[in-house]
Amino acid sequence: MSTQPILSAPASGPVEPGIAARRVVFVIGAGRSGTSTLARALGALGVELGNRFKRATRKNPTGFFEDAELLELSKSVRNRIGVRADSLRLIEPQELNGPALRDLHERARKIIQRRFSNHPIWGFKYGRTLRILPFWEPVLAELDIEPSFVIALRNPLSVARSRARLDPRRGIQATSDLEWLVSIVPYLRRTRPHRLTVVDYDDLMDDPVAQLSRLASELALPQAATTERQIKDYAERFLDPGLRHTRYDAEQLARDDQVNPIVRAGYRLLREVSAGMISPREEVFWEQWQAVEQGVRDLGPILALMDLREAERRRALTSLLGPLQALSLLKPHLKNL
Repeated sequence: MSTQPILSAPASGPVEPGIAARRVVFVIGAGRSGTSTLARALGALGVELGNRFKRATRKNPTGFFEDAELLELSKSVRNRIGVRADSLRLIEPQELNGPALRDLHERARKIIQRRFSNHPIWGFKYGRTLRILPFWEPVLAELDIEPSFVIALRNPLSVARSRARLDPRRGIQATSDLEWLVSIVPYLRRTRPHRLTVVDYDDLMDDPVAQLSRLASELALPQAATTERQIKDYAERFLDPGLRHTRYDAEQLARDDQVNPIVRAGYRLLREVSAGMISPREEVFWEQWQAVEQGVRDLGPILALMDLREAERRRALTSLLGPLQALSLLKPHLKNL
């Protein structure tokens, strides 16, 4: 499998980001990184998120702030190409733009026109948007909508611990790290012509007013007379410090030998962006990011194999044949005994 195309920038190359007549802000990030908290922050800054959200659950009691209709569409894209929510395999661009998805492109265009055509700046939070970014690019181009991107960043140790509270299998550090990589690394380079900013979850919890001010500035969001009040309401009423169960620093991350070194390098670089030490508008960022991309490309074959094995395991567990289904999976291994 060739994985080089998934990490390449669009042919147009970098351009100076501007404020288009219509814009969308995508909130992206690995699961359990604070994407919902960040989406709610955008709402406080006046970004239109819609009013038909996925319902809050035990997994996220304060709410997901995920547009239910666009979320369902995004899942349909994944399902159409055979990718589960926890799939790890790398996705080729052509999988997301072929004839098999033409109806979903049209559906996406109609949803946006019907729901957000009267809003110059709107947002959509779906952490895995980068996984399917080539699907969205022609839709937005056809509608003349300029995309911006916000990465919700969180220490990979905290991400894994948070996952483990909900799903012990996905909370294993090695597994969580691979999900982190495929959620953030592939296609990030394709955001280069647009506005991209990074917000660290712990920084947001510690000083929400400062982080929202920086977010508004870096995304060039217009400020209304009510913005200051909305930010205060977000900081004092919405954010609940009790929802943050773990906190790890860079030194702890560096010492933990269970952390994937590619994740450690990618997180460090994005953490520097969130701290204002480097900018994704600088060539030096992408020069350093290239090593992270190469690491993910090298993992491509093993990621595809892991997906295949997990699909086989799930078929065995859910088959009406019960344990008999597992015999076909065991047969090749029995020959080696």
